[in-house]
Parts: sequence; structure tokens; C-alpha cells
Amino acid sequence: MNELFKPLKGKIPDVKEIKKRKEHVKSIIIQYPRYKKILDKIEEHHQLSFGSVQPDGLFIYGETGLGKSTLLKEYESKYPRKIIDGFTKIPILYLTVPVGATPKSVASKILLNMGDPNYDRGTENNMTVRILSFVEKCEVEMIIVDEFQHLIDSESKNVLNKASNWVKNLSNEVRIPILVCGMPESNKVFVYNEQLDRRFCEKQSLQPFSYQSKEEEIEFRAFLNGLDKQLPFPEQAFLADPVLAKKIFYATKGNPFYIKKLIEESTVQALKSGSDLISEDDLYISFKSISLSTRPFVINPFNDEKFNLIDAFEKEKRMKKYI
Repeated sequence: MNELFKPLKGKIPDVKEIKKRKEHVKSIIIQYPRYKKILDKIEEHHQLSFGSVQPDGLFIYGETGLGKSTLLKEYESKYPRKIIDGFTKIPILYLTVPVGATPKSVASKILLNMGDPNYDRGTENNMTVRILSFVEKCEVEMIIVDEFQHLIDSESKNVLNKASNWVKNLSNEVRIPILVCGMPESNKVFVYNEQLDRRFCEKQSLQPFSYQSKEEEIEFRAFLNGLDKQLPFPEQAFLADPVLAKKIFYATKGNPFYIKKLIEESTVQALKSGSDLISEDDLYISFKSISLSTRPFVINPFNDEKFNLIDAFEKEKRMKKYI
């Protein structure tokens, strides 16, 4: 139950209220155990490596939709920028690598994020020198590089060589901890460059939820219960109900992005009918509107009284063989 949102009692809210409640769902962050484990590891990496004679690197990886960027931005928010005596202090420098990036364009973005008015000028080496100067002036304690895979999109040895050497040299010269985060395929840069691999020898994987053991089931249902309690309704939907939880797990494969997306759409569906909670009918209708191109044979598990989690996955697996 969320007392911040008034009961609708069958009255359909206006668009402004629907948007407000949908945005509330988008803003919800649940610190489930594996999420918090990575968050604690980042804190440890930051605190133990900053000021070290040889700061370590940390590599975090995982498939899309698992909340990597959300996690990194949450950590950055713990150490906000401050203006002291006219200077901007940036404890955590966070940047996202754009698609098709090069070492020079990443260096330029680092300078931009630190406020260099000439961020796009100079050679790669000149930019690196300025990065070192700005890191010192802004008292940066850690650099976080998100979407790291965009720096090494190509399989070309030349691209891997340039990217790996640039990251290695920056790590050596800046002398503060660096965290890089990306898709699992980012690991190829460490396979290619042994020296870089040694610098980033600590690697943490963020995995989707699983449902193969009682402990994993409890973890997933606890996540749903935490989400349920923060939804913008005066009544709970009981998403963690054992039967409903299995349906949500099947529909999303335990991927936090798809769970949130399903609940966002179901929130809108419930509001459009003036309801004070999400029903299984809302989940059923919302799931039909979500397109899963990677799962052409997925069934809609909601409102199916005979739904069986194992049978549903097995049937989907068998159907894929005929593609």
C-alpha cells in the first residue's frame, strides 16, 4: 500500500495524473541482494583504491536490461558535484561511451563532463594531458566508463589495440580507480591485452534472476514484493503470490528491465479503468502490447489457470527448433 497516492474508487484520472504515476514506477529502484552486492563492491573499489600507490581497475558486465547503468548512476548520486570557492568538485566522474566511439572521442567526452570549454580540441595526447590536469583540479576520486563495448565494437585488431592501450595508459597516468562497465563481449579487450587484464583483474557479473532453486524463488518474490509496495496505488497487487510470480518470471525471464516495463504498462492499464491496484487482467493486456522479438513463441501466461512454468519454457524451446 502506498499512501502517497489517493484512491481512485473507479474514477479515471486525467493524463497528468497517469503520467505522474507511470513516472513514479520508472523511478523505483529495488536493491535486491545481487544488485546490492555489486553496489557494495563499487564502494569498496572506490574507497580502497583511491589514494593507492597503484589503483586497481574494476570491470562490471552483464546483458542489457539488468540495471547496470541504473546501479552506476545510483552510486554517482551518493557523491554529488559541489561548487567550492568557484571550483567544481567531481568525486565520481561518470560518462557513457557513444556508439562508434574512438579513444579520442571518449577523451573529449571526459573533458566535456569536467567542464573543459575546449573539450573537442587538440590531439589525443593533448587531451589526455588535460584530463590529468582537470582530474586534479576537480578532485576526481573515481572514473566510471559506461557502455564500454562501444569503444571496441569492431573485431579489428587495430581497434582493439588502440582502445586497450589507451585505457591502460589512462589508468596508469591518472592514478585514481577506474571502473568500466559493458556487455559481456567487452571482455574481449582484456583477452587481447594481458597488461590491461592484470590492471582490471577484478571482474563482477550482474545476472538476471533465476528460478531453479527455492532460494532463487524467494529472492525473486522478495524483489516483486518490494516493487509492489512502492507502486502508485493504495492497494497491493500481491505480485509476489507464488502462482503470479511464476507467470511474471516466465514473461520476463527474470530481466529487471522487462519486469519494470510490464509493470509500467500494467499501471497505465489499471489507471485507465480507475482501479486502485494492478490486476492479472491488466498484466494480461499489457503483456500483449510488449513485443519480444527474441521470443517469437512466448505465450501469454496471465489469466491461464493451468499455467506451468517448466512446461511453458519447454514448449517454447521445442518451437524454436522449427525456425
